[in-house]
Formats: sequence, C-alpha cells, structure tokens
Amino acid sequence: MTQRLVAHIETHSTSKTFADISREVGVDAKTIRHIFDDYVSRLKRTVIFQTPEIMGIDELKIIGQYRAMITNVGKLSLFDMLPTRNKADVVAYLKALPDKDNVKLVTMDMWNPYRQAIQVVLPERPIVADRFHVVRMANNAMEAVRKAIRKELTTHRRLKLKDDRFVLLSRHSNLNSGGQEKLKEWSNLFPVLAAAYRAKEEFHDLYNLQCRADAEQAAKGWIQNLDPDIEWAFKDLKTALGNWWVEIFNHYEYPISNGYTESINNIAKGMNRMGRGYSFEVIRARLLYDKTARAKTTHIVRRKNKCGPEQPQNSFSFFSGLLEPTDQTDTKIIEYGPHLPTLARLLEEGYFV
Repeated sequence: MTQRLVAHIETHSTSKTFADISREVGVDAKTIRHIFDDYVSRLKRTVIFQTPEIMGIDELKIIGQYRAMITNVGKLSLFDMLPTRNKADVVAYLKALPDKDNVKLVTMDMWNPYRQAIQVVLPERPIVADRFHVVRMANNAMEAVRKAIRKELTTHRRLKLKDDRFVLLSRHSNLNSGGQEKLKEWSNLFPVLAAAYRAKEEFHDLYNLQCRADAEQAAKGWIQNLDPDIEWAFKDLKTALGNWWVEIFNHYEYPISNGYTESINNIAKGMNRMGRGYSFEVIRARLLYDKTARAKTTHIVRRKNKCGPEQPQNSFSFFSGLLEPTDQTDTKIIEYGPHLPTLARLLEEGYFV
C-alpha cells in the first residue's frame, strides 16, 4: 500500500465510514480500521491540549450512552471525551492527566461520580455545581405542574396551555405585556400554577444575590415557604439542595458560568445525527482533532531573546567585544482544544456529514 493511499485513508477516516472508504479504495474495512487507529494514536502524541485551569465536567449522550465530556471553561473548548461517565473511568483518566496541578477549579453537573472522582484525584480543588443544571431543575418542576394541570383540561385549553409553555418558563422580567397577560390569565384560573411559577422565579432570584450567606439564608427560606400543593414537583430540587449544598453555593465564591450550554445541546443533536454508522472513537476523533474548530483557541506565543552569537571555546576576549548581540525569537504554539461554539456551528451546517 502506497503512502499516498494511507494518507488518503487517514484524511477521510474521520469524515466517512470505514465501509464507504473500503468501497472507494478497494481495501478491506479491517485494514482501514487499523490505519485509523494508528492515525489517532499519532494525533494523541502530537496534538497536546493545555490542561485547563477551570475544568468543566459535563456529559453527552452519544450512540445511546452517556459519555463524560471534559471542557476548558475559560476557553469555551472541548478538552476530551471519555467512553463512559463511570467513576472508575473518570478517576483513571484524571490520574493519568498531565499537568493536573494546573487545575484550580472544577465545575460540573450534579452527577455524583464526577464529584467523587475529583475528591479522589484532586481533593483540594473547589467544586461548583453548574448554575444551568441547578436552575433547570426549577424549570422542570414548573413543567411538571403545568403538565399535571394540562391533563385535566379540555382539548382547546390543553392546546392553549401547551402553546403558552414558553411564558411559564420565561423569567418574569423577560415577559412582554402580552406574556404578562397570559401569565395573569393562567394564574387566575389555576392558583397552583401561579404558586409553581412564583417558586420557580424565587429560586432563580437566588442567583441575583451577591453574598453566599444571604443566598444560603434565602434558600432555607425558600424551602420552608414552598407551597404544600406543589412541593411534590420540587422534590428533586430540594433533594439536590440537600446533597449538593456546598457545591451549589460555592457559586457565590467562584461565580463561574460555563457559557457553552447551548453549544453542548446543539452538539448533542448534531452528533446523534452524525452517529449513525460511526463508533464512539471515530466521533471523538472527528470532534477533538478538527483543525477548523481548534484554530479558534490556538495561540502562538512569541518571545524575543537577546543573545550573542556562539563563540569558539578558545576565542580571544578581544573578539568577544566586537561581536554584537542579536535578537532571536522563540515561538510556542499553545492549543486549548476545539472551540465548542464552532463545533456546534459546523455540525449544524453538516460539515461532518
């Protein structure tokens, strides 16, 4: 097999299925798989991403299974993807991570194995429960109440309440006059819906507070004052507060927002479309090593050094005074991983298909 053919297979192994390449070049799929494995191994050795200072741990469902996703929060970039989200796999990954001391802070969704893994490998690092995942639980509770009421309505009203879902999930401050009228209408018809909306809004308001002590006190009051008629819907959120209290309120000392939640959601949709016919390893390679997305977060650092030309060991000091120092430039390329918003855009545009 020629080097040119190998290079062709490598180039297309992350953009086409092995079966498609096999039919195209007349080489069996098993051989193409071996070429791909060698290619990815070479990329792992040569493409090195800077270990993030603020590490994010999230997850994506790829080919029917949840996978841990490691991100660089400060750079909005994908750092790595793991085959599973199991504690043992995450622990093993973190233990093998180069420059792990570079990690200063970890933000994550509320999946306990992630927290346990950090506590084992990076026990001194503060953990922050990602704000998006916390407030989403309040929105989910609002939705549960809306759906429970909707079941008892006539067909006409059921459809109307479905259409007005966005009103109930919106922050009150973001509603226009029409949205406020719809909210008032539903609140008058169903006081329990009004109670759920009020509880959702009051929980969101916790994140407007500046002081951790004030936020913790307000959260305790929120729990105590929760309307008994809707308490069932907010049960999961109350449980999360109990189990993740420290990490949730660490937000007030480390007000970190991942800033890429929408990108992750779009990537998940795009990858599930892309996933047909591809293994996890191929999907990981396609996303992690894409040059277009990597370019966005790649930095070139140039540093000038003053140094004189090298002199022979036995040179006379007379000549050393005549030799002028010259400027030399050291160039270092630092990569942080593919830019998540760029990956989301490329997937949406069908770039990986």
